Amino acid sequence: MHRDLKPENVLLEASKEFDQIKVIDFGTALRYKANQSFKETIGTPYYIAPEVLNHNYGKECDVWSLGVMAYIILSGIPPFNGGSDSEIMSAIKAGKFNFNNAVWKGISQGAKDFISSLLTYDPKKRPTAAACINHQWIVANSVMKCDEAAAGHALDNLIHFHSHTTIKAATLTFIGSQLVTKDEREEMARVFKKLDLNGDGRLSKDEIKDGYMLHYGRLISDKEVDVMFDAVDTDQSGYIDYTEFVIASMNERALMSNERLKAAFNMFDKDHSGSISPSEIKAVLQASENKLP
Repeated sequence: MHRDLKPENVLLEASKEFDQIKVIDFGTALRYKANQSFKETIGTPYYIAPEVLNHNYGKECDVWSLGVMAYIILSGIPPFNGGSDSEIMSAIKAGKFNFNNAVWKGISQGAKDFISSLLTYDPKKRPTAAACINHQWIVANSVMKCDEAAAGHALDNLIHFHSHTTIKAATLTFIGSQLVTKDEREEMARVFKKLDLNGDGRLSKDEIKDGYMLHYGRLISDKEVDVMFDAVDTDQSGYIDYTEFVIASMNERALMSNERLKAAFNMFDKDHSGSISPSEIKAVLQASENKLP
């Protein structure tokens, strides 16, 4: 959990669409376990959840902060206000907000429902992040546009992708994760997000099937999907993550240009001798075990 979500910690890459979002400042973030609670008061006035102020909170505090952010982004005013930090905290503890300001007359009921659900006072009744992203208002306004030809080529490459030797897989992973251009990455990201229906950052077999039905008008068989996953899902997670998708869906000839192959060669050639020794291959592959997708 982040524990300090606020507009200042959400960056938009210059001159890009709103899908190019970066969340920053994880200095107060913590890994949590199920049913774990925390007492330390962390956060920024306006965005702190009431249970944080009551010194008994969990990951649900981030959902509350997102609700406050949505309220401010749509109206320009905070849902819990005051002349000082103490007054703001008191308003948060009371947990009462409304949509009475004139600016809300132009805001849809769906947006208000979304905010109200995130600002549910009882954290146990507050929706999870997964439920929030599937709220009807979010779903209706988050259709990802991508070039249909690019999507078709990506899916065609994906189904014809074949597994490689370990060294070639490591080379492709390095190129796919480090050396593709911004334009290539952004085009692939749009296609990936179009296929990633639940927005969890990975593609399931059902999402792949739905993608083929959408772009090709046919349902691929379970056998075809299984063969694809055997080749593409290099970490055998049962899903295709973004780097695996880039490696398999980009045209291999374009992906493995002379310039990129030279850079990949230099990754293996640690002593810059102009040749790769067995020990250098072993060192790279051992290091890759914790880095490969």
